Amino acid sequence: SWPEETGAAWDMEIASQVLVNAMADMLKAAPKAADGLLIQLGDFLHWDGLVQVTPTSGHHLTGDDRYSKLVELSISVMTEAVQLMLKRFGKVVVVQAEGNHDLASSVWMRKFIKHRFEDEPRVEVIDNEFPYYAYKHGEIMLGFHHGHKMKMAQLQKLFASEPRFRKIWGSCRHAYIHCGHLHHERVLDDAGATIEQHPTLAARDNYASSHGYVSQRGAKVITYDKLDGEVHRVTVRPRND
Repeated sequence: SWPEETGAAWDMEIASQVLVNAMADMLKAAPKAADGLLIQLGDFLHWDGLVQVTPTSGHHLTGDDRYSKLVELSISVMTEAVQLMLKRFGKVVVVQAEGNHDLASSVWMRKFIKHRFEDEPRVEVIDNEFPYYAYKHGEIMLGFHHGHKMKMAQLQKLFASEPRFRKIWGSCRHAYIHCGHLHHERVLDDAGATIEQHPTLAARDNYASSHGYVSQRGAKVITYDKLDGEVHRVTVRPRND
């Protein structure tokens, strides 16, 4: 991202530093807990292969250097993120959600983390071939989806009716469903669920800026009690200093 065009600089070096700093800030703000969830809501990689276009719509994207460097950096920073989580929590649950920008790359990222930490019993990777993900935390259901397959206002219906999740939904006092995709912060309470759309830490690319898309950047630290649901949250803003 060229600041003359988009308003802010963004490349792989900046992205790496922003993510590492955000992880440090989030872990510093997070209360001590037995379980920690590392939720990557999709589009971790901006493009999905040797050609810098979106895999479904074919939109041309600007990217920083070679795809192999992007792969190497992604592996490095996600490994570091899990290792940082392990220092803070007794168990670490990882979701690497499929996004519309990284349909294929999200698969190898998920499989990489699963195999990288296969000898670490404190790491659990939710290894779905289905682009919806759920985790039962006491009597709280946590659901995740990037947002490219279904709009946020419909997600509670999916998680309530999908056979793979119906048992969890029925046994929980409340459900929290998280998505990304559009980057604007929104919260919706409907049909026994709280659905939240999250921002991104990344700066805008030329496609977003030229279309006038504006949103505040950030990442969330949310703490859920096993009975009472959300009890604490902190918003972290990007920094690369």
